[in-house]
Amino acid sequence: MEQFYQNNLKFIRKYPLLEKIILLLITYCPFITFTIYPCLLLYLYIIHHTYFIEALLRPLLAFLFVTIFRHIINRPRPYDAMNIQPLKGHKHGQSFPSRHTLSAFVIALTCLHVNLYLGIFTLIIAYIIALTRILAGIHYISDVVVAIIIAIIFYMFPV
Repeated sequence: MEQFYQNNLKFIRKYPLLEKIILLLITYCPFITFTIYPCLLLYLYIIHHTYFIEALLRPLLAFLFVTIFRHIINRPRPYDAMNIQPLKGHKHGQSFPSRHTLSAFVIALTCLHVNLYLGIFTLIIAYIIALTRILAGIHYISDVVVAIIIAIIFYMFPV
């Protein structure tokens, strides 16, 4: 696995434009998702939609669950456990599962429930978030895969 990250990071750093694009995506994709979500909640609240409570609780409960779970597991991040230098500095530990990925996916699934086009757009953003977390050396592949699975479970779980 260390070789995988070393090769990816070496390749990315060989192309400064690619590195810059990945860093921009890491920075701004979560911002897009987390800006859309309160707008969606506001919209649902204003039109008195019955889905408002579920749209509020599902992401919140998933976020709280993963925050507690990460704290208990406290898995080291790839750059803590291997000889790699991530593209972007990040805190140490609490790698598993990726909270950014989980949040993006559970929000995207919530958006998908309300509007197909918004849902597809936010799912694309969520996949970009998941991929860039791996490419930057911030998360393991298993961190983002498990985060996606948990997001789907919380989306399907009755509130």
